[in-house]
Amino acid sequence: MVSVYAYLKLITVIVVACFLISFGTHDHSAALVQSVIPRKFQATQEQGNSSHAIRFINTSSLRRLPAVISDLSVAINEPAIQEKFFSGVNGFAIYLYDANCNSFERSATVQYAINDTLYHLKLNRFNNQAIDRALATTLIHEITHCVLLDMDKRAKRGDENALASILNLGLSRNDTSNVFNNEFFLLMNSVDEGQHELMYRLFYTQMVFLLERFAEIHNEPFFDHKDAANLMWSGLQRTNAYQGLNEEEQQEIELAILKTKGVDVRMKEQ
Repeated sequence: MVSVYAYLKLITVIVVACFLISFGTHDHSAALVQSVIPRKFQATQEQGNSSHAIRFINTSSLRRLPAVISDLSVAINEPAIQEKFFSGVNGFAIYLYDANCNSFERSATVQYAINDTLYHLKLNRFNNQAIDRALATTLIHEITHCVLLDMDKRAKRGDENALASILNLGLSRNDTSNVFNNEFFLLMNSVDEGQHELMYRLFYTQMVFLLERFAEIHNEPFFDHKDAANLMWSGLQRTNAYQGLNEEEQQEIELAILKTKGVDVRMKEQ
């Protein structure tokens, strides 16, 4: 019998160059202009491609971002985080830059052009009002999108490590005779809503753990696990799990998210 991996290697995946994927707390109208990385940052992009490393190339003007990236990077590279979150991921780079938006509603957008070597993360300048925990929450959310995309991309190329990770995720329809009917791929093809479902079901617990670890390293620890869990719902409010929460729980989460983003709740209600 032909193995799953041998079977997949016989499949030709036809892609359109520069196909756009845009998600997160998103701006669907944004087109991906191939970003030119300033020369002074290009060396960072060309550094070693060590396994499990996520490298940030920060060109954003958000004043609090460098310190957040520094401590989040420390947390990401801890063995416990690597094992829980990034065990099936090869190293990749994320290029961060600014975007001007008309409101705070969209915190960030990740855009990825097939055959490009990095993920482009546009950050809303309204994030200048956000506290560090909110910035870290936004980054973790968008990193998780990148993790899903990385797994999807490598699996479709026949990467055995990525395929093994996907087949072991515990989702339904792990039919090894027709692997692309695995629920992972079906949800990935649903773009925003599907990927957010995957994010919650596969990584939400790990995302909360990473946020808590960041906060400890950043000397702003959470004293209540629920506070970190509430923040990590940011961007996941349309998932089935969130819709299953009662109104009081949803209101508590929404207020917590708005507060850390520096949004006046009274203004939001108007």
